[in-house]
Amino acid sequence: MRTQELWTDIVRWLSINAPVTAKTIRAPAPEPLIRSFEQAAPNGWPSDLSTLYRIFDGTELSTAGDILPRYRPLPLEEAEKVRRMMLSIMAEVGAEANAEFERRISSPIYRNLRAVGEAHSSVPVPEPHKPYDPADAEADEAGTRAWIFISSFLPIADNGAGDFLFVDLRAGRQHGCVSEWFKDDADWRPAVWSSVEELLDETLTSLRTGRPVFFSRPSVTDGSLHWEYVRES
Repeated sequence: MRTQELWTDIVRWLSINAPVTAKTIRAPAPEPLIRSFEQAAPNGWPSDLSTLYRIFDGTELSTAGDILPRYRPLPLEEAEKVRRMMLSIMAEVGAEANAEFERRISSPIYRNLRAVGEAHSSVPVPEPHKPYDPADAEADEAGTRAWIFISSFLPIADNGAGDFLFVDLRAGRQHGCVSEWFKDDADWRPAVWSSVEELLDETLTSLRTGRPVFFSRPSVTDGSLHWEYVRES
């Protein structure tokens, strides 16, 4: 496991090149808090996520720039608040969507169209699915598209505009992959990185070489690290 080594090298680079940003790094998260999160996750935490919060608990909210490409690492308690907020919003929106769905499939027009389709089809017409079905999304493997925010998504970094990076804690081969959630589209980009460790590795490489990562190029101004959006990485 290279997580601690990668983070140590990132901190070393920041201390030399972007000391203002380095000062925003928080102390490790409390061990009881980490263990409570690990135990609450049905499929557990990947070891690199556990290690991450055992070596630092995100960064302070400031104007000193972001350590990750266009994203600020979130303290664990803040990450949980974002997760709960997203679940609450999604449940409210989902309930409205499901109610509209029920009204639509119970209408005479829909029933007539379905009857016509069944009469002219040689195979059974599939039953329509509710638009908001978190249990179904939870049952899918990590890394597969969910279309909705679910309990197994743990935000670990945000950009201050409602978008965030999250770890997919569902079971499967890609358990622990890191994805991006877009607020405006209520959608996400699946499996940007295979793990937290890969995210740190690519971030460190970009800091050392200046090569863009995740459509972002690093630069330092007055001791603060900033990431410029670029079209290609």
